[in-house]
Amino acid sequence: MRFSKLRRPLSTALQVAMACSVLFFADCGRQAPAGARLAGDWDYYRMLGAAPNGGFEARRRFGVAHFDGPSKDGAWLRRRSGDPLESIVSVSLTGDTLVLSLTNNRAIKAVVNGDTITGRLYRGDQPLDRIWLTRRTSAPAWEPNYPLWPGAASEPKFAVKIEPAVPMTARDGTTLMNFVARPVGDGPFGVVMERTPYLRTDKAAGEFWASRGYIYVKQDVRGRGGSGGVLDMNAMQEQDGYDAVEWAAALPGSNGKVGMIGRSNPGLYCWYAAIAQPPHLAAIAPAVATADPLRLVPYIDMVFSPTIVPWLCLTGVKETMSDVSNVDEVRAFNHLPVIESAELAGCPRPHFWDDWFDHQKDDAYWRALSIERRLNKVQVPVLGIAGWHDDARGTIRNYVEIDKLPRHPLQRVVMDAGAHKGIDYVNGNFGPKGRIDSRLLQVRWFDHYLKGIANGVDTEPALDLFIMGDNTWRQEREWPLARTVWTDFYLRAGGVLDTAAPGSEPADQYRYDPGNPTPYLVDARELELNINEDYQAVHAERKDLLTYTTAPLTKDTEITGPMTATLWAATDARDTDWNVMILDVYPDGRAVHIQDGVARARFRKGFDKPSLLTPGEICRYDIDLWATALVIPAGHRIRVAVASAGFPKYDRNLNTGGDNERDTKYVVAQQRIFHDAAHPSHVRLPIIPR
Repeated sequence: MRFSKLRRPLSTALQVAMACSVLFFADCGRQAPAGARLAGDWDYYRMLGAAPNGGFEARRRFGVAHFDGPSKDGAWLRRRSGDPLESIVSVSLTGDTLVLSLTNNRAIKAVVNGDTITGRLYRGDQPLDRIWLTRRTSAPAWEPNYPLWPGAASEPKFAVKIEPAVPMTARDGTTLMNFVARPVGDGPFGVVMERTPYLRTDKAAGEFWASRGYIYVKQDVRGRGGSGGVLDMNAMQEQDGYDAVEWAAALPGSNGKVGMIGRSNPGLYCWYAAIAQPPHLAAIAPAVATADPLRLVPYIDMVFSPTIVPWLCLTGVKETMSDVSNVDEVRAFNHLPVIESAELAGCPRPHFWDDWFDHQKDDAYWRALSIERRLNKVQVPVLGIAGWHDDARGTIRNYVEIDKLPRHPLQRVVMDAGAHKGIDYVNGNFGPKGRIDSRLLQVRWFDHYLKGIANGVDTEPALDLFIMGDNTWRQEREWPLARTVWTDFYLRAGGVLDTAAPGSEPADQYRYDPGNPTPYLVDARELELNINEDYQAVHAERKDLLTYTTAPLTKDTEITGPMTATLWAATDARDTDWNVMILDVYPDGRAVHIQDGVARARFRKGFDKPSLLTPGEICRYDIDLWATALVIPAGHRIRVAVASAGFPKYDRNLNTGGDNERDTKYVVAQQRIFHDAAHPSHVRLPIIPR
């Protein structure tokens, strides 16, 4: 089965609905009157792209729709928080055909079949997203923002003046363009700054910060928007970050204190600036900050991730953000060599793309872009905000490394249940405390460090952790937690996962074919790599992986902290990959992804020391499985899945020992996983006593 053919098993009702949508006007059974069929509340799901594309037919529950009948009267579409999602201009129901006209020349065209509506979102004639609505049997349960840090914070009481294009000159003469929003008042005011490749104009953020008594500056990084120079993703961010902070500190009305914010890569740019140590930087508050380039983008633990390709499209046109919903990454990802995938997807091939493939080990190029190696230079207080399903990975990693230093700045970390773009991208429901407004935490942080308000942010516990399953917040003072019971779960014969160590047991085997790689369930256009998808069908249908599963848990089990795997393995190839995934197996068979990790065999001695294998040699591989905070209920089971691919999150190892990114030839590998007294393959989980 090719990764582009794999789909989640569909419910019977949904299979019928999809069959009806193919026939479109077919009679799919006795229908109720039009008004009755549409009236009521519906969960609203959507996914990028006008047709299934990529490895999985994923669906994100973005909100709730309501209809009083087949007209716009009483019709609305709201986010899961209850806030407006779309404005419905008109509703038309003709037979089974539903058309919802929206603003901005957009419309949803769909088919109604019983309790399911299936269709697409269009802008004009251009298909954008696939959509589904399923009828609710109960009233919507809105998810308002939970006040995680209660207490006084700056209120929106200032009028706002906006200057959309304020130039700054960097030290090399390059012009960097800025969007500036100012409070109308005497001041002086602290400055909140964001540097971004995602374009500077941001009226909503400007009004949010300036109305609360901050000068807000959002800067196009070089090569983007109105800024000169050439975009090089992470290059020159220290130099430009230093210059930008010092320029912002000298703006009219500034009090000379600058705080930096940013989500994703802009969050990483906060770290680059802090490492550069501009004198007027007072604090940073990055959210879902991207990790070092060898840890996430473009390499994940030194394994290239083709999923960066849609990002190249997103930022490929200097003065706009491109639509990536219909990027044909399936064709691109299946193609060899990997280095040609950008053009095949219709995305630009920037010069740093070739740089990435010219440096396929940890060398001087990557050391120059690393922040982890230089965190000892960070001297300002840090508020890091992220989520357990965020793929950016940097927040916890940076906290741990700074915390090891004998003298380090004050740090706080907030980890919710969200993905990279928030809670709406995560499957499931996390209760009334699951959704927070991270900007309000940043306001309180900067109230203290930019305005000098004694509000306690510097004396409260270091970590706020959302414990999934319990669906509540808990404050902790260290990471990992001091009370952790580190527990080894051993891979055992017969697919068993057990805390009892193995004795004399034969190795398990499977065959890895790079021409048909084990799939990782992802739609790369989402720019999300760590969603809690269901792998039940993958485990049932694929023969190129091994699963090891515990007996049903006899009590609720909390796993909070970093997780690792140790594999003893052998292959008949010169190089290969080992992929390990931790899953929560429900009583109904669903196998839900918790976290996963990868080891490329040639880097078993270090990312800077590639070394090919002797075929048949048994080697030890230590694999980082990231972290979580999850309570697995009694009756569920824990599963470990082992494979040699997780495609397309990770590129295919061609097993030849050659250049995985430039070569086109591959060989099939015979893989063995050992679990005996001398080779006790296991995962180590942080169990928290309850």
